[in-house]
Order: sequence, then structure tokens, then C-alpha cells
Amino acid sequence: MKSFFLVPLLAFIFATTAHALTDREHLDKWCTQASSVAAGRCIGYLLAAEDALSHDSIEGVRACLPPAIGLSEQHRIVIDWLKANPEAKSLTALGLVARAYAAHYPCGK
Repeated sequence: MKSFFLVPLLAFIFATTAHALTDREHLDKWCTQASSVAAGRCIGYLLAAEDALSHDSIEGVRACLPPAIGLSEQHRIVIDWLKANPEAKSLTALGLVARAYAAHYPCGK
């Protein structure tokens, strides 16, 4: 089911500028605003990170998400991690999401 949404969301995300794709400020905004466009971008990042981490690391970070994790849980993990780590400003958006996931779902545990 998630893969059904992943392709159109990734296409939408990558239609934006490269700068917007790597910025914590944008990730914060997209994942906290009540607009469908922002929510789509946020969901796209969450799913892209989940997919990438199922095959490899992101910026040297590994996470092992459970197969049945839902988007609402992924969203909560990322928002909570961003609030708890305000100093993490220079990382890419995918790197931030990967670190949030790894904090909750490290591999090998």
C-alpha cells in the first residue's frame, strides 16, 4: 500500500528546487503545517527515508523500522526528534529523518 503512494509523492517532491529538498526549515514546516501540499511533501520524505533505509544507510545512519509501522507513528517520531534536537540544523532532510528513525528503531535490537 505504501509503495502505491511513494512514486507519485517522490515525483512531486523532486519537482521542487534542490535547495528545498535538503533544508531542516522546510522539513519542519512541511511536517507541521495543516496544508495538503505540505503534508504531501512531509509524507514523501518519511516514505522515501523508510524505503532507502530498508536497503542501505542514509548519510551513514542505519535504522530498522518494523514492517507494519504506520505513517502517523513515523510522523510522531520525526516531529519529536526534531523538537529534542534543535542543534541538528546543517543536516539534510533525509538525514534528519534517518536519525529520528534510528533513535527509535536502531538495527540489531
